[in-house]
Amino acid sequence: MTIYRPLLASLICAVPLLMAGCSMPRVAMPHVMGLGTYYEVTDDATGRIYYTDNLRRESRGVIEFEDPASGALISLAAASAREISKDEYRRNRSQ
Repeated sequence: MTIYRPLLASLICAVPLLMAGCSMPRVAMPHVMGLGTYYEVTDDATGRIYYTDNLRRESRGVIEFEDPASGALISLAAASAREISKDEYRRNRSQ
């Protein structure tokens, strides 16, 4: 009985570490699982509109995202973003 206790304790502690190590990056999750949030990002300086499902707001106020149309990583200091539906994302991305 005393041999099983340390083994059980180590398994309980190891499971969260294994799960954290096996998790996928946030960038890949929406594409793989079909889940996620969709955004319309407007560059306030140029008025250009981007559609993305991968958005990150930096602490310094910069919005970063991957443009699915070009695959480029875009950083905008003066931009606004709003959540949109999946249908609106698909409709506008194809234009």
